[in-house]
Amino acid sequence: MSQTSQTYTLGKRLKEIREANGLSQRELAKRAGVTNSSISMIEQGQVSPSVQSLEKVLAGIPMSLSHFFSSMNGGSGDVFFDQHNMVKHDKLYGFMQMIGEDITNRNVTLKHFYFDPQTDTGETPMMSHFDQAGWVCQGDIQMTIGAKIKELSPGEGFYLAAYTPCRVRNLSELNSAQIVVATEVLAAP
Repeated sequence: MSQTSQTYTLGKRLKEIREANGLSQRELAKRAGVTNSSISMIEQGQVSPSVQSLEKVLAGIPMSLSHFFSSMNGGSGDVFFDQHNMVKHDKLYGFMQMIGEDITNRNVTLKHFYFDPQTDTGETPMMSHFDQAGWVCQGDIQMTIGAKIKELSPGEGFYLAAYTPCRVRNLSELNSAQIVVATEVLAAP
């Protein structure tokens, strides 16, 4: 990507973030302690700010440099999801879908697990590299986390530490069960 193209993309992203936060150029300039024309020239791609200058501008939002740059890759795609733009992964127990699966540099993952009647995740426990929190939204399940076993109903949830083995089983002979699981994806050091 050329320097001009990078400057334009940076400026375009700054404008998107400023507007998403309900700030005028004047208000952001006032908060950041810079001139109105500085914000305007960055957004139009007329200047490429130094790291220190951009950091100063972002402090007026407030937003960190790392968050600003990580959001540049994934900020312009889908922001709303339904059955038409989520990929369905068939599993032995039913299926799993993940919101924003194709967003690069995402920081959060939200998964929807669907269990057919009388199915489970299998004899081999599942394990994640990240902490996860989940909520049962339909059906009754039996969850095994490490050595602990508990039956969970709609409205109940769980917290699963990274690298802890788990197994999920739908207890119903007739009805499906559904769980929604959130995971924060940490950047590699």
